[in-house]
Amino acid sequence: MLLRNRHNLWLRLVFALGAMALFVFGYQWGNQHQRDGGEPTRINGVLVRPSGAIPNFALRDPFGQAFDQGHLAEHWTLMAFGDLAQASGQRAVQRLVDASNRVADQADLRRALQLVLVETRDAPALARDFARLSPALRILGGGAEEIARLRAALGLGEDEEPTLFVFGPGAQLIALLPATETGGAVAEDLKAIFADAATLLAEQP
Repeated sequence: MLLRNRHNLWLRLVFALGAMALFVFGYQWGNQHQRDGGEPTRINGVLVRPSGAIPNFALRDPFGQAFDQGHLAEHWTLMAFGDLAQASGQRAVQRLVDASNRVADQADLRRALQLVLVETRDAPALARDFARLSPALRILGGGAEEIARLRAALGLGEDEEPTLFVFGPGAQLIALLPATETGGAVAEDLKAIFADAATLLAEQP
């Protein structure tokens, strides 16, 4: 009788361990399947899906270096527009630099991210001063028609200068981050987009 009880106890233990192992395996497989199954990236801003291309443009930084669509194709880019002589333009620069600082815990992202402010009014002296705030920051200017064409391509209205635009490699517009987003939210969005880059970039038309 004692042997039979021990045998039954052993069988129950084996079944219990097997059930636990099956549960753990199913849980892990389910999570992996959910990730691999195309669970959409969630951000505080607005994802552009599929990502969109913008027409080519030709701008220059205050040191005379040319900047065009090809420079967007080589990096991840966070872009804003603004008049550096106005508070809105200075706030746009602050948002760009703050975003870069807040992703400092992710070295790959920070290295890959360039910051671009497109001046809406030419101010070379101010542009040179602001460009020194960060080695990743490019202050760009150009002809009024060229800048207006770029703004129109991005759907940017007159009063929307603090909006941030996220471009992925290939110069594809990935996301819009509105002025209402906090610095922390912008950093969260950048991290989420970068983490899911393979999926988002694969959606290019």
